[in-house]
Amino acid sequence: MRIKILYLYTEIMGYNLPILERLVSHHGASVEVIRWNQNKLTPFVPAPIPGVTFHERTSFNAPQLLAFALALKPDLVYISGWQDRGYLPVVRQLKAQGTTVVTGMDSQWTGSLRQRIVALWMRWLIKDKCYSQAWVPGPMQYEYARRLGFKKTEILCNLLSGNSGLFGQAALALQTEKRVHYPKQFLYVGRFAQSKGMDILIEAYKTYKTKYGGDWSLKCVGNGPLEQALALEPDIQVEAFSSQQVLLQHARLSGALVLPSRDEPWGVVVHEFASAGLPLILSENVGARPQFLIDQLNGYTFYNDSADDLAHKMFLMSSASTGQLIDMGQASAHLAQHVTPDIAAASFISALKPGVMHG
Repeated sequence: MRIKILYLYTEIMGYNLPILERLVSHHGASVEVIRWNQNKLTPFVPAPIPGVTFHERTSFNAPQLLAFALALKPDLVYISGWQDRGYLPVVRQLKAQGTTVVTGMDSQWTGSLRQRIVALWMRWLIKDKCYSQAWVPGPMQYEYARRLGFKKTEILCNLLSGNSGLFGQAALALQTEKRVHYPKQFLYVGRFAQSKGMDILIEAYKTYKTKYGGDWSLKCVGNGPLEQALALEPDIQVEAFSSQQVLLQHARLSGALVLPSRDEPWGVVVHEFASAGLPLILSENVGARPQFLIDQLNGYTFYNDSADDLAHKMFLMSSASTGQLIDMGQASAHLAQHVTPDIAAASFISALKPGVMHG
């Protein structure tokens, strides 16, 4: 008897696929995924996975979605937060019938007025009616889950994992070509948007080149509204949104990952490139930072919104010896082992009620 899982998701990304695959191969599940196919931030389209069926969100109106979920009779449901309000009536009815419903949460607790209002709304009107447990990636998100009324025993960890098996292949370069010739290149991967600090990165890189005489190049890979602004910078290489296989090659050819985000609830890209053995330079606002960056062990934190501090940290990184950079990269790869797709999938399956068969 296979475990039936319903995923009520927003935008599926490449890092989701290994976790879905493990749910099938390691835990004997069949997975039905409803995914957003409109208002997407990237052009990514998931490849087929045996045992996983993808459905486009626009294929369902509200009654059809509810009928689909009730007919499926899932053993376990995952809902990606409360961004899609159309999912809430579905999980409310499933939970009322005794189904375990797990909500994912990657937002950091900041204590803002908006978050406090959301916390009251969730705690008193939504949480017990819709959700059984919360699934979070790290300590900053754990705090938010507690504020929403989830007990310590109702919070699962290890929500988000990069494809560590794939990206780990790039870490092998630390033992081979990077020892011979360490690549003098900073790498940014993500959205070209102000929230990601792209304007900070542009200014910081100019300062790094002029004030510090820096000789490392900068490559930015992704898409977004600031793409034209980046293209006007003659010293910055810009490449389009890429597959994970292409990103793997970028990792082998790069010396450090820079993520200057003003707003980064988590940042799976940090786990991916830590797995790839890259030293890290991260904004203090990056949610994954406490998990995957220890200052001076495998990189540097810089103050949010400070292009000057980022430029200085880029200078410190590029001033390190090959041996120091190799040590940093190996420390990143070691810290990245904290979570894997196997661990993430098993963490989710642990929410199943006793008596439900495991594969």
